Amino acid sequence: MEKNTEQLDLSIVIPVYNTSATFVKECLDSISAAKIRYSYEIIIVNDGSTDSKLIVFLNESHDNFISVIHKENTGVSASRNLGMKQAKGKFLICLDADDLLTPNINKAIDYLEKNRKYDAVYCDLQYFGDTRFLYKKNEFSKFQLIYIGSVLTPSSTLLRREIFSKVQYNEKLSYSEDKDFFSRAAVLGFKFKYFHKPFCLYRKIYGNKSLSQKNIKMKDETEIFIKSQFDPHKEITIEEVNKYVIHNFAGHKKYLVKLLLILFFPKLFDLLLKRKIFKNNIVID
Repeated sequence: MEKNTEQLDLSIVIPVYNTSATFVKECLDSISAAKIRYSYEIIIVNDGSTDSKLIVFLNESHDNFISVIHKENTGVSASRNLGMKQAKGKFLICLDADDLLTPNINKAIDYLEKNRKYDAVYCDLQYFGDTRFLYKKNEFSKFQLIYIGSVLTPSSTLLRREIFSKVQYNEKLSYSEDKDFFSRAAVLGFKFKYFHKPFCLYRKIYGNKSLSQKNIKMKDETEIFIKSQFDPHKEITIEEVNKYVIHNFAGHKKYLVKLLLILFFPKLFDLLLKRKIFKNNIVID
């Protein structure tokens, strides 16, 4: 990988594909409003957008710390890879074009500056848009990441550039490319830390078309592919599983209630299951 001569503290990579120009402007305005105390740059990667208003906006003159790269449409993974290859920051974040950055990004950078043993921090997800709620995450678990479900998203994860020097996004994947990226990073030994304060706001928009059966099948096949890259007996120890269970019980009391109902009040649990109070009989889902 070609080395950058000018070192900055933070690079914010923003892939864009036909995102509303209004949303992109709000994203950029949020970065200014975050009052980042560190030197930073913004790299917008236009992935072959055809929206005329967006293209006009991207071609307008921006501040000199904002650069725009235009390329043919090859997908979000290729856009992230290209942006991060151009990045000059020792810390990287891939922000979605319709999301917002918050001032807590300063505290996240502070944490990584002071704690060299961690290679990335990830935060809770504060949703906004058509719905507003806080998605609380939990302490990092390699077992959960690979075999249950990822708590990591590009917008909510700040990472050291050393991760990207070893791991890039798989440009052949159409789904779960972020889970694949972070799983491979975790298997290589990079350390992730749960950082409670949200440093990004995740836009949620209803009304989008649901996945077709074909796409659901492709997503399932991708999940199988991701798991197939790792040896569970080597990567997932009993200690890893125990840590995941303990963290979930500590952070989510509902799991403890569910376990007690299953063990001591099975008939009551079956009734609650039928009434869809619980969606399944798995203690930690």
